Amino acid sequence: MKHSLVSRVRGLLVSDSEGGAIVEIAVTLPLVMLIMTGIFSFSMALYQKVQLAEAVSNAGHYLAVARGDHDPCANAIADVYAGAPGLTANNINITITQAGTTLPASCPGIGTNGPSTTLVQGDSATVQVTYSTGLGVYGSQFSNFNLTSQISEVIQ
Repeated sequence: MKHSLVSRVRGLLVSDSEGGAIVEIAVTLPLVMLIMTGIFSFSMALYQKVQLAEAVSNAGHYLAVARGDHDPCANAIADVYAGAPGLTANNINITITQAGTTLPASCPGIGTNGPSTTLVQGDSATVQVTYSTGLGVYGSQFSNFNLTSQISEVIQ
């Protein structure tokens, strides 16, 4: 049975469902990938926040019991860096306060006559850490922001 020219042209113009799935994937895949990459970026920021909170908690707990140590502030700062290995050290800003007074990065705990008055028993020591980070998708930086975590402990 021979096909006429009209039936051949009609056959070319009228399509069936072959290839429809490929077109749907081509249209939706970039959008789905963009959404998934955004979710991954947000989860990285959440991971950084959890890691920061854990590091600050370790430093605060250390300060609470380290009054007689040689240099409790420097050791608490070292605890923050050690407790957050996934964070960039240059983006971390650490502030230690006791009873509203900001302590220096080095606060000797043991003087020549025993424990110094730098950390006073019964006072509250606060460790506050700010970490600068941002969200990016496919190399485009959308937002820069600061993650902050803080803990206050009573010095023993």
